[in-house]
Amino acid sequence: MKPKKFIRCNPHLPVVDLRLTLAYYRDTLGFGDEWTYGEKDGGIRRDEMRLLFEEDPKFTKGINKGNHLLALLWFVDNIEEIFSEFKARNIQIADELRIHPYGLKEFAFTDINGYYIRVAEGSDQE
Repeated sequence: MKPKKFIRCNPHLPVVDLRLTLAYYRDTLGFGDEWTYGEKDGGIRRDEMRLLFEEDPKFTKGINKGNHLLALLWFVDNIEEIFSEFKARNIQIADELRIHPYGLKEFAFTDINGYYIRVAEGSDQE
């Protein structure tokens, strides 16, 4: 019998348009292995990270509006290469790569649904 343990959390994120979101994550951010279930539900992955989406334009616009954007934190390895890749893909960076006082090296961008995505890696300088 396996011992009890928590493994990961994958929110089922509401999005304005499922097909456009999957295309953005695939073509702009380099994700793949996408799937859909019906017309409104789907997901995509990159390496070990899986993202789940559900088309719900009203809810998405309600949680991501004006200066209030829901922040997501993606943990990665080799953040410098990912940052360089995203810059080469012409992704508009909202916060440049830097080491924060709490010990994470991060950069951030906003996706097409208004999610403020912080990409982070543990830093050797704390």
